[in-house]
Amino acid sequence: MPIVYCPYIFVDNDAAFMRGHIQGFPKKLGQVFQTRSYAAPSPAAAPVAAGSRFGASCSAHGERLDDVRVTLRETIGDPTTVFNRPTVMRRYFPRLDGKAYDTPAVDQLTLSLTDNLHVVDLWSGDAEVRLPEVPGEEMHTLAPLWVGRGFRFGMSYTVTDLRILEDYGA
Repeated sequence: MPIVYCPYIFVDNDAAFMRGHIQGFPKKLGQVFQTRSYAAPSPAAAPVAAGSRFGASCSAHGERLDDVRVTLRETIGDPTTVFNRPTVMRRYFPRLDGKAYDTPAVDQLTLSLTDNLHVVDLWSGDAEVRLPEVPGEEMHTLAPLWVGRGFRFGMSYTVTDLRILEDYGA
């Protein structure tokens, strides 16, 4: 079945980091920067409108790991045309006992079960992605062969459970 899988999620606090690891999200500590928009119009506010450009970047260990840009072109009225696949994650917790390195405490492929999905101000447009090679990181190996549409939106949801698709440790 078609799924969503995210190989990296950078967060800037330990609570988000731990919660993500427990659920199977591959979180790493870093700094995330993004263009902000404000409700009050001004020259400093990036309006959420056709032609506006939004950007984001992430850094870790003092190195910039990515640069992404989207130029808004059109609104998307039905979020299910974009967000229509379940999220699959890998929960993996190794053992530190030298005699048990090859038998992790948890090794599961899971499906995230969610409720209360809300997507607001969903726009698509032209996108640019740059993943430079950074010593000690491997994100550049996931650089896209081509870039399709980019998106800008606000989103929230509740993770209510996980379904274990495969338990490799059993």
